Amino acid sequence: MKVFSYIVLAVLFLSAPGLAKAGALLRVSEQRAVDGSAMQKVVHNEPFLDNKKTEPETATSVIAPHRAIYKMAMTSAKNGSSIADVSGNMLFEWGDSCDGWAVQQHLQLHFVYAEGDEADVNSTVITWESKDGKRYNFNVRRLTNGKETEKYRGKAFLDESNGRGVYTIPKDKKDVLLPANTLFPSAHTLLILGKAEAGEKLFTRRVFDGSDEEGAADISAFIGEKTIAAPSIGANPEVGKNPLLAQPAWPIRLAFFTPDSETGEPDYEMDLTLQANGIARSMQIDYGEFSVSGTLAELQALPEECSN
Repeated sequence: MKVFSYIVLAVLFLSAPGLAKAGALLRVSEQRAVDGSAMQKVVHNEPFLDNKKTEPETATSVIAPHRAIYKMAMTSAKNGSSIADVSGNMLFEWGDSCDGWAVQQHLQLHFVYAEGDEADVNSTVITWESKDGKRYNFNVRRLTNGKETEKYRGKAFLDESNGRGVYTIPKDKKDVLLPANTLFPSAHTLLILGKAEAGEKLFTRRVFDGSDEEGAADISAFIGEKTIAAPSIGANPEVGKNPLLAQPAWPIRLAFFTPDSETGEPDYEMDLTLQANGIARSMQIDYGEFSVSGTLAELQALPEECSN
């Protein structure tokens, strides 16, 4: 199974008593945020190859380089779930390197299983993506109880017809062929904003982030109605006063599918509220068996050293 940053933009799939990774728990989520309002369920009934020439590829809004810290916590679990509790923190940084977007995500989670076992998971994802959406570098490392369990490193490129993801670690990993109109994480976040500003409601695209063996996921996005007022931020009331949050936003529901899956069922879903400047106010990831939320606890602007 598979799943990235916002939008970068996430990261783990759990099986008790151990951890089996399924993608990026907060990858696309990292740059997004949640609004648990009544959002209709996203269905995987649209081809990800959307070749409409009128499609807005970027948002007119200006992305705000920023560093955000989210408080992670389990919000619900079904009866008989193997997961008793999840808690931790995630640091997400979206920087402007002039010719590209530099994204860092550091995730620390503590899992408590129904049988009584516990595990500490640390995940670091560092990426760079050219602003034209054609080149992408990734470096991913995960540890469980202090022991390295996964490591991925490589580059990817796209052209007019297709692309390729090339892994340098692991060395025996075969290249991943990328169909036409595949996106990298930051480009996907910008496309969501562009479609939101254009009033579009639903689209599906393949996104490559290199965060696991498969490297890519098909992501269906449902875009809700635009909101103006920023909601209160529960983890830290002072954060709500940050001028970076004085932005219009859209509630977004994302459904993540294994590429070319024929089941029609998503691996997991995510709700979030994405601001016009690319900042996620909060997020909630639904794995079916249990759900995890991320609430904004700290937010600061990064220096803007480039003029777009």
